[in-house]
Amino acid sequence: MSASEARHLLEVRYSLEPSATELAAKRRTERDIAAMKAAADNLLPVTRDWGEEAIGAHRAFHRSIYVASHNDVMVKLLDDLWDKSDRYRRIGLELPAGAKPRTIDQNQHHQILELVIAGDGIAAADLVRTHVRNSLGAEVTGALENQEFGYFPFAEHFA
Repeated sequence: MSASEARHLLEVRYSLEPSATELAAKRRTERDIAAMKAAADNLLPVTRDWGEEAIGAHRAFHRSIYVASHNDVMVKLLDDLWDKSDRYRRIGLELPAGAKPRTIDQNQHHQILELVIAGDGIAAADLVRTHVRNSLGAEVTGALENQEFGYFPFAEHFA
């Protein structure tokens, strides 16, 4: 694990997930909408208290969106990306902010869902970009980058 890998994963997610979301808004079926709504109903705040359960629900929600893109190559790439990125999210639970509910994330998830259902792919993709920029993965990336320069006070979590 490294700051460089975390940054690269974040950059790929920032590029790929908005595109998948925009496609989902164009291609989603009634079955996809039902799956996205069910995944949204299972969302939990990503905090230390909810831990793995919240990370799993968060991942399932995002996956329900990008599966609705009906682009098998994109789905496989994003699945692989999430496999590699989840370990960084787990580190994020140990950061000082890891104890606080990420209510902005929760609200954005529901807004993304509404935009996809409404077929507004451009607005949904823009919101996903904002969501990724402010994500737990972005926080961890920043923390790891600071650690490399000697500024991160929780270095023992990353040894």
